[in-house]
This record gives sequence, C-alpha cells and structure tokens, in this order.
Amino acid sequence: MMRLIWIRHGETRGNQMKRYIGHQDEPLAETGKEQAFRLAEALSREKIDFVVTSDLKRAVQTARPFLEKHPEIPVAVTPALRECSFGIWEGKTYQEAEELAKEAWWNWIRDPGRFAPPKGESLMDLHHRIERFLRELEQNRPGETVAVFTHGGPIRCFFAYHVYQSLDDFWKPSIGHGEGWIAEKKEAGWIISRTLFQKGDF
Repeated sequence: MMRLIWIRHGETRGNQMKRYIGHQDEPLAETGKEQAFRLAEALSREKIDFVVTSDLKRAVQTARPFLEKHPEIPVAVTPALRECSFGIWEGKTYQEAEELAKEAWWNWIRDPGRFAPPKGESLMDLHHRIERFLRELEQNRPGETVAVFTHGGPIRCFFAYHVYQSLDDFWKPSIGHGEGWIAEKKEAGWIISRTLFQKGDF
C-alpha cells in the first residue's frame, strides 16, 4: 500500500501579507522556519522511504530540517509540484488582484474549474500536472511512504479529485501552512487516513 504525506510549505512574508505568490520564489519567514522544524520532529515519527519537493525555495526550505536529520533518505526536487501560476496576480494582495481584474477574479473564486487567472494556469492545467506526477510516483515508488513537500494548490487539487471526487470542491479543504495529511492508496482509491498534525496540535 502506498502512502503519501502531503505537506504544505511553511509561511512566507508574502503569505503573511495575503499575496498570491504562485511561481515567485520566496524564502520562508521566521514563522515558516519554526513550522519546518516542527514538521521535522513530527515526520521523524513516521517511516518515510522517499522525499519529493517542489523546486521553489519555500518548499525546499520546509523539507530541509527533516532531510538534515535523515540524510539517508533519498530526495527528488521537481517543478511538477509548484503552486499554480497566478498570472497577472502574482505578487498582488487578494484586494489588489480583485481591483486589477474584478470580474475575472470573482469568476475564478466562484468557479475555478471554468475560469483561470489572466495569463495564469487553469485548474485543469494544475490537475493534469499533479496527476502526471502521481502516475510517475506510483510507477517508480510502489508501496512506499513518500513525503511530498508542496503548496496549497496541488494539495487542494488532490483532495478535490481523489477525496471529494470533484474539482468543483477545490476550495473545500482547509490547507494551512506547515500542515500535513497522510493519504493511503486503497483498492477503491485514495483516502485520507489521518492528519500528520495541524496548527491546533502544536
């Protein structure tokens, strides 16, 4: 049985300011670094065979404390796990994005399956990217427990499609920074067996 530990990166300064970061390469803020160290402690209680992380700094830096404690665990870095590209909204606050393209912003918030950020990545593009990643991972690491350090968008995509059975539920899960969820592959598909921990567990 394959197990995936989905982990959202720690907090960045842009996250604190409620900006769309997307493909921008921000480092962790101090709170994000603290979250990464807490994650390392929690992950050390799991038997992990492989680590894969988004190539963006905030994900790599979130994985680093755990990898430094466990240098024997192999690791891969891939752009396939990047956050969704937010196009013209990259670096903008939520309010600035709405003001920049109000109709497009509201369309995307209400129906991300049909609308995309202007010059950005659609939900279907993100979905296909994550599904390709999953197929390759299942082929190359069957039966293993893999820690996946990524972003809110890819995790929401996984939850919506595999847990809620509909991409229309993209906004449904609450995905906090420095939080983790353990997914197990059963005969009927993926299930979320438990949370690694959430902020309330600290």
